[in-house]
Amino acid sequence: MADPPPKDWSVWLFEPSLPLAIVGTVVYTLVTIWISHLTCYKYKAWYFVSVPIGGLCQVTGYAMRAYSTQHHQDIGVFASSTSLIILAPILISAGNYVLIGRLIRAVLPPERHRIFKVPAQRLTQVYVSFDVVCMCIQSSGASLASGVGWVGQLADIGTNILLAGLALQVFAFSTYLCILVRFYYLSRSLEVPTSPPGWLNVLKAVFISSILILIRCVFRMVEFAEGNDGYTLRHEWVFWVFEALLMVFALLVFCVWFPSKYIGDAGASKPKKSGSEAAGGSSIT
Repeated sequence: MADPPPKDWSVWLFEPSLPLAIVGTVVYTLVTIWISHLTCYKYKAWYFVSVPIGGLCQVTGYAMRAYSTQHHQDIGVFASSTSLIILAPILISAGNYVLIGRLIRAVLPPERHRIFKVPAQRLTQVYVSFDVVCMCIQSSGASLASGVGWVGQLADIGTNILLAGLALQVFAFSTYLCILVRFYYLSRSLEVPTSPPGWLNVLKAVFISSILILIRCVFRMVEFAEGNDGYTLRHEWVFWVFEALLMVFALLVFCVWFPSKYIGDAGASKPKKSGSEAAGGSSIT
């Protein structure tokens, strides 16, 4: 018969801070309420609803983390908290991805609604599809690893799956930043006179949020690649700097520069033109 685990056994590899977990929960709650108000009430920007949903996942994850700091042997709460905090940024990423098409349509002339020969609407579809695939891969890995308390052989398999999902997310965001840079370059010479006056604020928000999420994904890749013996998993400050702090600013930037405030419906999808109308347009890469 196997020996029972020691009474001081803990799912944590360090002594977690309850005050920091409470502060994290409160801060994410306030930011999520703010972005939810802007999205669902003030501007009714339903295209952006994945962002407040991601914020709600963060709030739940940090609240569960606060509970877990005082219940070190509750594997279920610890695993759920970890999974929610890992997966929430994917929903926030979707908000970044839906904005590229709106920016292109709001700022560039109709015949230039292509970046690297890809139509604006297709760009949104491609990157949102990337996001869905990342969500499926990362949730599968997180579910497998969390189901065994993030320890053991199955946890290692789940972690490798999660790493693959994170690597895909890093790839997606890296190419997305290239798209944003190309769009900005084109906008300098091709901006239409009717473009919304505050569109550059939206582009700033997307740039900042995307870069912060990209850095966070790289951090997570390093963390899981190092394993339980790595520095990142054994020192709590790394989590608060490269996960909690980066992601709260990735959310907060859209509270300051909310897309619908600056571009409204100017970048919304338009009905498809007839073949004769579309034939007159040209494109550049």
